[in-house]
Amino acid sequence: MLWTNSDNCATIKVVYFKKRKREVKKMGKHILMSLLLFTFALLIFCPSVTQGQERQNGRISVPSTIIINTAFIGGAPPPNTAGGGDLIEIVNAAARMWESAYYAPITITLNFGWAPVGDAGTHTLIEQGGYPNREITGLILFDNSGSVSFYLDPTPDSNEEYKRRTEEYQDLGGGFVNVARIFSSPTGDAIGHVDLLSVALHEMGHAMGMCAANTAFVEAAREGVIRISDDLPFAGTVIPLATNNAGVTSHIDVEKVAYGSVMQGIGGDERRIPSELDILANAEISGFSVYPTCSIGRSTSCPILPLRRR
Repeated sequence: MLWTNSDNCATIKVVYFKKRKREVKKMGKHILMSLLLFTFALLIFCPSVTQGQERQNGRISVPSTIIINTAFIGGAPPPNTAGGGDLIEIVNAAARMWESAYYAPITITLNFGWAPVGDAGTHTLIEQGGYPNREITGLILFDNSGSVSFYLDPTPDSNEEYKRRTEEYQDLGGGFVNVARIFSSPTGDAIGHVDLLSVALHEMGHAMGMCAANTAFVEAAREGVIRISDDLPFAGTVIPLATNNAGVTSHIDVEKVAYGSVMQGIGGDERRIPSELDILANAEISGFSVYPTCSIGRSTSCPILPLRRR
């Protein structure tokens, strides 16, 4: 008998001898042994099982997601928060969301805490390096001066506090791509507040690549846009970046892209989660690969929609 598999693995021949009819039972044992030997040889000699999988220590594993290590460094929340949620849980939920979008052999460490920074949140790149160049260590601070009234969601992995969800699509040169995922019409404690999860996702998005101090971003954005290359979905998409008196910023242009991208900014009474455009921008800058399958709202560990052509 000749056994092969469909992935160009090693061809394995298993030969067994025909037995006389009265030895059917013994022949069955030989067949079973042959199948067992084939299975063993397949596991040992097959260099890969499916595209995108890797062999590690003799075992088959899917490509690793990026790892975002978060570390709370202290500080107290402002007195005017609502919702009763916990900053650590909210930041970790944001990290899981970004992790679910990419795979790459990298660990990013993000320290975070409360501080009177004035803006809703700030991100500072502390260390970068490697090839391709990526942020290695960063700092995210959330304002506790009281100038921003935050909603701290006690269940940051779900969006039940918001009754309306809107998605926007726009052709930026590579076909219609999702540019916004917004939850609005807040209820309960979420009314009249800025969603802290959205702020965490925005600041963490800077750590994923869209940071003016990141040399990879500076190179990618030298023309005031980010161009999606051929090895990513929606190749040919051109993402316009906002500008100010100092030049090009690390934000998507709200005047040229439909309202709602995480990397445009965050407003009150809404929740924004990463759009395909946000995901693609950072993948291009940092050399991340994107996961092709993932469904929003179906799994807390995989909340990003698939990147797909429309």
